[in-house]
Amino acid sequence: MIQSSIAAVCSLLGSARRPHALRRVSTRLSSHILCFLCWIAIATFVLNNVPAASSARTFAPPSECSAPFAPLLAFADSTTDTGNQIHTNTPFATAASPPYGMTFFHEPTGRYSDGRVMLDFLCTALRVDFLPPHLTLTRSSQCANENFAVAGATANSNAELQSIANVTSLTEDTLGVQLSWFKNDLQGHDLSKALNYALGAMRPANEVQALLPAVVEKIHNALQTILESGVKKVVVQGQFPMGCIAIYLRLFNNTQLDSNGCISSVMEISNQHNRMLRDVIGHVQKTHPDVDIIFFDTTEAYLHILTNPSIYNFNNVHDPCYTGGLELLALANAGNTGGSPSAAAAALPPHNINMTSCTNPENYIGWDGIHLTDAMYGAMMKLFLTDARFTSPFPNFLTPCTNH
Repeated sequence: MIQSSIAAVCSLLGSARRPHALRRVSTRLSSHILCFLCWIAIATFVLNNVPAASSARTFAPPSECSAPFAPLLAFADSTTDTGNQIHTNTPFATAASPPYGMTFFHEPTGRYSDGRVMLDFLCTALRVDFLPPHLTLTRSSQCANENFAVAGATANSNAELQSIANVTSLTEDTLGVQLSWFKNDLQGHDLSKALNYALGAMRPANEVQALLPAVVEKIHNALQTILESGVKKVVVQGQFPMGCIAIYLRLFNNTQLDSNGCISSVMEISNQHNRMLRDVIGHVQKTHPDVDIIFFDTTEAYLHILTNPSIYNFNNVHDPCYTGGLELLALANAGNTGGSPSAAAAALPPHNINMTSCTNPENYIGWDGIHLTDAMYGAMMKLFLTDARFTSPFPNFLTPCTNH
């Protein structure tokens, strides 16, 4: 039960899909490209984790900001998607409808939040516009700042997922697909000044055990591809503490909790995934000593806020502000037993779903049971950019660019 449920929750992180759907997530680039790699499913972001502070290399940050990073690129899933999924044929692109986007944008934008996602806050700190989703760009506007992230994206293809763990994803735009977009859009461009932002993702127990090595290898290869393209600046966001996410807490409501009120068994899986990712990042850093990699410790930042909610104006740390998100996920799971997107779509009766949310999302950590609120994403990014406890190394190449 725990194994299958964990798998379900992780796979749902980017879009409403069956609990067994795993989610993951060039040419010559210039040293000022900033690459942001981000996934929230347990077997998706190998780029998420960097070696522990004790083993991380020493980094002497510049006294002045070397920005502008050109371009700023992002690869990930629903924690970073700013509108790609709603322009695909993926069933259950719930971020296209209210109440998603209700606060900051006052309308749905394709972000799985009531407002902004973490990448948006990084853009604001760097004083650049929000990254446009790849699928909305014209050919002439490509090779500028661009977001390749797609909600629900997995590191492996459906064929690989089925072969390894008999699981299926409703999203076809895997990490490999995102890399192909990247290569096509930026071929021939100098990416040495690019900034790449990468995240992480969530997934399940016994299935995760089988998938982890394959997923980590996929992400490892993807990171190598990006760096071999010439990218020199990479931000890797670690995995979220899956055992603290509302959907897991509901699925495992009779399961042992840790001191933070999170599912112990699920946290063990998240931690294992993070350890494997740290090993990969450490290896990549050694083989690419000229590359600067920053690691955002998502789990530690989340747990810090969870245990000190009043400091951040949160008064509800476990319940989602929008409960309709959990209902949609349940329907997606019920409708995808055969792995058919059309069958899943047919199983969704919008008129039976509660489309209202709480009126004060700024006081909630969780938004829809899987994703977080605008307020939580903002609080976490602030910690990453200002607090050495949650970022390695610190200070770093972002520090003089965001210290204002």
